[in-house]
Amino acid sequence: MASHPALDIDLLRSFALIAESGSFTRAAERVGRSQSAVSLQVQRLESLVGHRLFVRGKGAVVQLTPAGQDLLGPARELLLLNDATVALLRAGSPPPAAGPGEAGPMALERPFATGRLRDRPSIAVLPFMNSSGDQQQDHVAAGFVDNIVLALSRIRWLSVTMRGTRSAPENRAVDTRLLEQELGVRYVLQGGVHSAGNRLRVTARLLDAETGRHLWADKFDGGLDDVFDLQDRIADRVAGIVEPSLRRAEIERSRRKRPGHLDAYDCYLRALPLAAAQMPDEAGRAIPLLDRALKLDPDYAAAHALISWCHELCFARGGFVEAHKSAARRHASTVLASDTDDGTALAVAGFVMTLLTADHHAALAAIDRGLALNPSSATVLYLGAQAHALAGVSDKAMSFADRALWLNPFDPLAFQAHMALGEAAVLDDRHDDAASCFARAAQAKPNFSSAYIFQGIASALAGQTAQGRHIARCGLALEPGFCTRLFFEHGLAQPLREKLADGSRLLGLAA
Repeated sequence: MASHPALDIDLLRSFALIAESGSFTRAAERVGRSQSAVSLQVQRLESLVGHRLFVRGKGAVVQLTPAGQDLLGPARELLLLNDATVALLRAGSPPPAAGPGEAGPMALERPFATGRLRDRPSIAVLPFMNSSGDQQQDHVAAGFVDNIVLALSRIRWLSVTMRGTRSAPENRAVDTRLLEQELGVRYVLQGGVHSAGNRLRVTARLLDAETGRHLWADKFDGGLDDVFDLQDRIADRVAGIVEPSLRRAEIERSRRKRPGHLDAYDCYLRALPLAAAQMPDEAGRAIPLLDRALKLDPDYAAAHALISWCHELCFARGGFVEAHKSAARRHASTVLASDTDDGTALAVAGFVMTLLTADHHAALAAIDRGLALNPSSATVLYLGAQAHALAGVSDKAMSFADRALWLNPFDPLAFQAHMALGEAAVLDDRHDDAASCFARAAQAKPNFSSAYIFQGIASALAGQTAQGRHIARCGLALEPGFCTRLFFEHGLAQPLREKLADGSRLLGLAA
């Protein structure tokens, strides 16, 4: 029997990303390689399969050849199988052997119903309906599903699987309990693609598999001029919104468990809303939960990152106790030194280290690493925006903030983007703009004291000292112990620290 060359997963991943984005440059950014390196990968793959895979289309957009079109479907299936297998092995549960007739994409469904992954959050993505009546548009609907699956698969705490491969009625009654039993999934994502001329509308809805309850639904519009770009953008939006929606559902699920039955993940989930309050009392209550999580799982990167943030909050807003600062840096350093593929954990740890160190290089590099792991994570982008602003990198802070607000403007961390935009405006001496940004931060998170205090400072710098004092008093009512020592204890870039200190003196804030 003639032997066939083995197809390298890295080559297939670059090939699929080029096909989906229509661009070698965008694919190179996604895989963290140079454009020339990705071009060499394609040449190697073309040599292995014996066919040319891409041609230049209109506007220099890269398009698939017929051979490339034939390869794309199997390549996606191999990538999904590879990623699913790696996820299973990292979770400590080996993939079961496929039974007779289980080869192919449907075989992806079985591993997620076995082993430890039954106890982890999991989602099945159903085929999207093609309502155009044109069967040739089925591949457009399938492309949306494939891109959404790829985007969701970057959420490392979530197990993702596809259910079937053919378009199906979007509004059909979905037996979510059957999916829960067959696949072991907790959540279901379904949707449809609707076209009118050159316009396209994609709808999506997220369901609880156990109850059938709707957790989220929305629609997205775009044109067919560049369908690959549209698929990328909508997949990113869906993933950016679905992740915090699933977090909220998981937190509610953990609250229904009896205290004696909590595992490390449950302890982490119960600590999340306490840390999200951004105040020392709640952070102090979260720390014992996270200590318990780390006793159960000492290598839990997400718990190390969150406890570092809680210790930082207790340090900065609870009296500058050095033990909290030391613990925050220790746990954050553990994450940064690890080989974790949890982008959110890296972003949280990088953000904390930006606050607690003057050398921001390693901290910002960790955030960039987190974004490379999960480009659709609004959490990474929100924290990255704030970290870059505090480090004085205003252009990148604004870029991160704008993309985060585009992905999910209603995310609980949206206030961080407005804070970052305000700090960037302070750096640029646009004090009226800064005050407006901080006001939006206060609207997004009314109990966040710094939003009011920073708005007051910006107003004072803009020459409106009386108004600034009135606004700052709202922040001081939330945090009576606030003092400008915070600016010097935090590792703020010197220009930002000096401007905030100048505004604080105008307001007469305690040093």
